[in-house]
Amino acid sequence: MKITWCFLTCTHLVLWISYSVIEWLSNKDSILAKMILLVMFFYLSYLIAFMIMKTRKIAIIFSFSSLTLFAITYQVFFLLTK
Repeated sequence: MKITWCFLTCTHLVLWISYSVIEWLSNKDSILAKMILLVMFFYLSYLIAFMIMKTRKIAIIFSFSSLTLFAITYQVFFLLTK
């Protein structure tokens, strides 16, 4: 079970890093396009969590927590770099 959580954490980390790279590369896009991209990546993170954990409740909780953690670190990083 511990290996499953580690694998899920690593896949979500790779997923959110790839989202931030894609968002960085598409700096000319509108806010609506970036929000659609965020929703798509969140749904992808939920699907990955559901496929690994086989429980919807855990998948939703883990996806929301990884999104929240990503958003906090993203804001702190860009606050420190400006």
